[in-house]
Amino acid sequence: MFYNRQNELQTLENEYSNKGSAFTVVYGRRRVGKTALISEYIKNKPALFIYATEANFLIQLENLKSQLLKLLGKPYLKDIKLESFEQLFALIGEYHFNDKLIIVIDEYQNLCKIDKAFSSSLQRIWDRELKDKNIHLILSGSVISMMNSEVLDYTAPLYGRRTTNIHLKQLAFHYIKDFLPSLDNEMQMNVFASFGTVPKYLELYDEEQSFFDNIQKRILDKNAFLYSEGNFLLKQELGDISTYFSILETISKGETKIGSIASALQVPATYITRYLSKLIDLDILVKEVPVTETNPLKSKMGRYKFKDRFLNFWFYYVYKNYNHLEIGQTDIVLDEIKMNFNDRFVSFAFEDFVLEDVLYNPHKYIDFIPKKIGRWWNKNEEIDIVAMDDENICFIECKWQNRVNKERVFHQLIKKSKLVEHGLREQFLVVTKEEYTLELDIDEEGKE
Repeated sequence: MFYNRQNELQTLENEYSNKGSAFTVVYGRRRVGKTALISEYIKNKPALFIYATEANFLIQLENLKSQLLKLLGKPYLKDIKLESFEQLFALIGEYHFNDKLIIVIDEYQNLCKIDKAFSSSLQRIWDRELKDKNIHLILSGSVISMMNSEVLDYTAPLYGRRTTNIHLKQLAFHYIKDFLPSLDNEMQMNVFASFGTVPKYLELYDEEQSFFDNIQKRILDKNAFLYSEGNFLLKQELGDISTYFSILETISKGETKIGSIASALQVPATYITRYLSKLIDLDILVKEVPVTETNPLKSKMGRYKFKDRFLNFWFYYVYKNYNHLEIGQTDIVLDEIKMNFNDRFVSFAFEDFVLEDVLYNPHKYIDFIPKKIGRWWNKNEEIDIVAMDDENICFIECKWQNRVNKERVFHQLIKKSKLVEHGLREQFLVVTKEEYTLELDIDEEGKE
């Protein structure tokens, strides 16, 4: 299935239509849809697709030969021996293609694992053989740290060669409906809070089964695809995973301030700073500060939260319960999920949804387009969402509950808003589960 990604696809098409060579780096976590994007792009175009493995170079080159000779229109060269990637690219460089030739190396990091100098070799090949040809080279990788060190960072061997790069991330909430069209709004929010929006995870979800059956069979079962996904994802990226796992488990349990995380782990806050920075770089965590902070980088009000909802769910319910799940006691964990999933996960996912929806559809909620949007808090109070531009500010409270006493919530919201210094025209908004699930109009109050 191919959904969304139209902007990224257009970026690739623009590179194809430009004269001369192009060099694109596509990177992002496993299962996010990099190969699907590239496959869509190369349809009906001359392309050599190289899926890199950790097997011996000679084996990989031999497996490529028939594809290469067909592309070159030279089947009679079937007895040629390819002994290096340099030879492969030199052979390609000898031929003139009327249409731009696309060369894709998928899972590029695997070649770098086999040969530490591979990127340096590719740099020489690009500079000598390919950069003046009608070629679009695409390097795709799912180990973000290696793609940075080999291609993207200033010190990387291939730095400065790329003409575009695409960091492919998880889908927006509203694409869940494309993958799972039969689910009602409430069930989509449950999926959002557990499976997240990685395309592969959504493809695994079975609409014919109940939500909890999907959780049990797709995530909790020790033989399920997603049972070990957290381990696979992080072990790909990180060396000593024990500290990272301890930090992530602690955050999944609700400790979000650096001091409280460090205290739970019984280590100094300075010790975990570099680990938190790495997890942010990998798009696993995000550091939030109150939206009204004038200097966010220097704010001491930072909180760390999962950017990846599946990993948040996985650490809270799977990782900490390995002792039950490894011996097949999925019912015990499922009972825990049924008991606290709504309060611990869905209510916060609903806040994330509303924040995202205000960005995508601002006029559904407010009468201005926000320049800044996020959460606000101080030592004693917090407001779910604050959106503002140069003249307006809207305070938004999200309640994953039906039959909410909105008048009482509005009064509480207005009271909390007095703690925020702004001088802008105020609006107040309460968004409830009932309005979302029944697709009711959202009432605004308190405009001044």
